[in-house]
Amino acid sequence: MKKLLLALVGIICLLSCNTNTKTYKGFPVVKANDTLADIEFGNRLFKGVWKIDPKAPIDTIKVPCIQTKDPFFFRTDIDSISFLVEGGKSYDFYVKLKDSGYAHTIIQGEFTHLDTIAFTPKRSYPNMAIKYSNKETSSYLKTLAEKYPIVSTVEGKKSDIEKILSVLNWTNSRWKHNGNVSPSKSDAITILNEAKEGKGFPCFAYGIVLKSQLENAGFKARTIYLKSKDVEDRKSSPGHVATEVYSDELQKWIFLDGQFNVMPVLNTIPLNAVELQDAINKDYDGLVMSSLGEVSKREYVEFVYDYLYHFDVSLDQRHLDDTNEKNYTVLDKGNLMLVPKGSKNPTKIDFWKATLDDYLYTNSLEDFYAKPV
Repeated sequence: MKKLLLALVGIICLLSCNTNTKTYKGFPVVKANDTLADIEFGNRLFKGVWKIDPKAPIDTIKVPCIQTKDPFFFRTDIDSISFLVEGGKSYDFYVKLKDSGYAHTIIQGEFTHLDTIAFTPKRSYPNMAIKYSNKETSSYLKTLAEKYPIVSTVEGKKSDIEKILSVLNWTNSRWKHNGNVSPSKSDAITILNEAKEGKGFPCFAYGIVLKSQLENAGFKARTIYLKSKDVEDRKSSPGHVATEVYSDELQKWIFLDGQFNVMPVLNTIPLNAVELQDAINKDYDGLVMSSLGEVSKREYVEFVYDYLYHFDVSLDQRHLDDTNEKNYTVLDKGNLMLVPKGSKNPTKIDFWKATLDDYLYTNSLEDFYAKPV
């Protein structure tokens, strides 16, 4: 990472030195014949999105900063300039547009991740245990294994991580994401049958299929629902659905996103959902998105971070076709929500016109990440 950053700094310095041979009012100058310029940051190019206007007192380009220093490029039709932008800092330059004067332009680095959340270690519900499926006794999982076998996918894989990544990649490849279409039933067999017909589905479908196929691979797994800080009154979708799986080898829960085919890792250790939120805030540069496919770390983090605030799971992760019992509940509640210490317990979601009346709330990581039994 350090070598890559040094190489990038060298390129940026070379660009700046070659193109900016004069200054105006003490700041670098880039030349332009056309009023439209390209900007690039986060490995994404936005062509012709910036209009150069010498009549404006100051033009400010706000850059969301995720890394310690984010590369930013400004390109006119004949010239360019670049910076390593830090959150909370600004960078001035001028654009000389033909004979129209100088446009004072400022690059403003903005912090994007400011929600430091904390939880309590002591359990709120010490006798609570989430119910998980067992492939040896589940008739549903046996039917799923017959229709969509996962054995060959994990065969020959020695470690839990190799097996998990293989099942993750298998799930991601079954259909293309479509947030506007839902399966006729929310179970893995129905979803896979309809995907085979060419349908695409939202995030929750990946979460459900990945959970079930991880169970058929011998793991304890669960669907996890992520919700934003402003979940109660956000005007756009306030949630995302993913999967967590328990590794006996590592003795920990691991977060997976089937829609994006990613498993977040820090210092070679796969992270759970809460650890991912913390790593984005504290060690983004060291964070790795492990995958058997192609994943943009920045694009994924920009998408998922906002949802990493409230976390909830069903207390009964079993396939109820396998039992005559009613849904397992604790204190007559069927779901467990992990809420940051000091935050209000969400009780509604206006966007979905939903009331959250079937939830136990906890601030305890021990409650939420208890070892499955």
